[in-house]
Amino acid sequence: MFHFLHPEVLWALLALLLPIIIHLFNFKRFKKIYFSNLKFLKNLNIENKRRSKVKKWLLLLLRLLALACIIIAFSQPYIPNENNQNKGLQQNEYFTIYIDNSFSMNAETESGNALETAKNKAIELINSYPNYSKIRIYNNNFFPFTSNLNKQQAIARVMDINPSPIPVLLSEQIKKIQINNAGNNSHLYVFSDFQKVQSDIENIKTDSTNSITFLPLSVQRSNNLLIDSCWFDKPYHQIKQSQELFIRVVNTSNQNYQKIPVKLSINDSTKSVSSFDIDRNSKKIISLKYVNHKSGIYQGMVEINDFPITYDNKFYFSYSINDKIQIVSINQNGPNKYLNKLFSGAETLEFKNHDKSSIFNENLDNYQLLILNEIQEMESGFSRTIKNYLSNGGHVLFIPSSEPDQSVNALLDEISAPQLIEIDSNKQKLSIIELNSELYQNVFKEIKTDARLPDIYKHYKLGQSKNNLVENIWRTQAGDNLLLKIKYGNGYFYQLTMQLNPEWTNLITHPIFVPTVINLTRYSSNNHSLYYTLGNKTPIRINSFEHNLSNESFHIINKKNQTDIIPDQENNFDKGTLLYTREQITKAENYLISRNDSIIYSCSFNYSRTESDPEYFTPDELKSQIKSQLLPISLNSPEKMKLSDIYNEQSNGKQYWKHFVLFCILLIVSESLLHRINLAQ
Repeated sequence: MFHFLHPEVLWALLALLLPIIIHLFNFKRFKKIYFSNLKFLKNLNIENKRRSKVKKWLLLLLRLLALACIIIAFSQPYIPNENNQNKGLQQNEYFTIYIDNSFSMNAETESGNALETAKNKAIELINSYPNYSKIRIYNNNFFPFTSNLNKQQAIARVMDINPSPIPVLLSEQIKKIQINNAGNNSHLYVFSDFQKVQSDIENIKTDSTNSITFLPLSVQRSNNLLIDSCWFDKPYHQIKQSQELFIRVVNTSNQNYQKIPVKLSINDSTKSVSSFDIDRNSKKIISLKYVNHKSGIYQGMVEINDFPITYDNKFYFSYSINDKIQIVSINQNGPNKYLNKLFSGAETLEFKNHDKSSIFNENLDNYQLLILNEIQEMESGFSRTIKNYLSNGGHVLFIPSSEPDQSVNALLDEISAPQLIEIDSNKQKLSIIELNSELYQNVFKEIKTDARLPDIYKHYKLGQSKNNLVENIWRTQAGDNLLLKIKYGNGYFYQLTMQLNPEWTNLITHPIFVPTVINLTRYSSNNHSLYYTLGNKTPIRINSFEHNLSNESFHIINKKNQTDIIPDQENNFDKGTLLYTREQITKAENYLISRNDSIIYSCSFNYSRTESDPEYFTPDELKSQIKSQLLPISLNSPEKMKLSDIYNEQSNGKQYWKHFVLFCILLIVSESLLHRINLAQ
């Protein structure tokens, strides 16, 4: 049904009565003509009268219709759109434009780069707004602009939009925009390629004060190879150690690839070059080997060659190797001579003994392994220190005391480790070893059934553990636990149920003792993440006590891309010192962490692989999704429709004044032709 933007103009239709009256008056006028003989003209005169009368009425009708079309055109008729968004031009309207500037918008359209096309179309839309418009511009780097922009400011902000490495869900972005525009009538226009993995239309919520229009860019689907992740065969790193790095490559295309080169670089030096074949729509794990020759920071980068999507072709990682692994034994009644002997000759290990009372004077975060040697009681401060050390990623080896008090079991209960029940003095044998444990990787291939394993003269019986992440490493033939591994926080608690002396076991002289304890120190030497993902809010955890005497801020730096930022710092009681980048880092690379101009550690950032699968919603699929979710969202093509007309259509519905002007012209032409025919007759 037609509506009129200026219905008062329709009163002019009353003027159509005037020509009707004039025509009727003229029809009654006649002129006498004297003629000598009407005998031959009588029949002809009657026929001509009838024809003339019909044509005059037709001329009148055409003229009236032409005049009516002009009047209706000036009243600006329209049909409201389906979503009832015809609110007219109002001084309190807000216009909001959201431009998706994710990496997927670097794809090509028929008009060129998708992001540049979206920016040009957005500027065209802005130019169609009334001069009094209040405009807000958003992209994936969401900032709540409380101040409104005029047309010139909005265009400048659109021109400043660049690709962002931060992927966002469409529903979350629309929700943020609606919250920021709360209380105002807002028209939201969304320019995006509507990549399927990001466009969760089913989660979009709308309200009556916001109208939404989707403007999809038709991008061309591209084949893509990407490096999804990387990891090492061993979680520890040592000097002169052979490292095996695994990377996972994903092929998202329908094309098979052969002999794709892959290169591994460490500290800007090429360490390994290889190639691989991969089938279409599949994943493949590739192994690269090299050797750690010295201590220090290792910054790595693995790379493949693939076009046109290139941001996911490189993967960065980093770790460090200490000169020596630091081990400290906290003793109740003096050092354990067997541990002293074991660690005394190790070049890569530095072993220290401390009395229990001196633990509060020690910086435990400097040690990769903490041994609790026969501690009889654990005060609340002592227990809290141990739990913090575990939470921060430390590893603890627990050797029980002969006479522990209830505080020891209290600590075991707090970290969900089995409590000590009673001492079992029945002689048993270590019969079951979990060879799949990381402690024994590359140590044993198998243990023969007739192998002589250590004797256990007495050991503690344990209660039930509340922790599901308990690994039973040693057990007797009767099933009693002798060595357990319990995860707590970011660290691990290794619980022995016997003391390391000849009264309890002959384990201390058995060959299995050395690789077990040595490997335990290796696996406790690296608690840092290999890499982080841009856009994730995971903080960087560092040694909370390093350089603790300084009031200087931490810096994250990269000289290649001239980055030097000061992250937010949080001293967390359970997790140590946490650094939050708050999206200040926008480029995937290896970075250094410094304080007081001293390099503390390295961290690596990679782009999210969320957008690496180039699957997009077609306009028909979008329309179907919108319809199935019953969402009041309009859909237009910025490539086919002139965006300067979108505002009028969204505000006032489908405009028809041009159609009435065209009808008027056709009627005038018809009247002219009819008039000429009349003269000819």
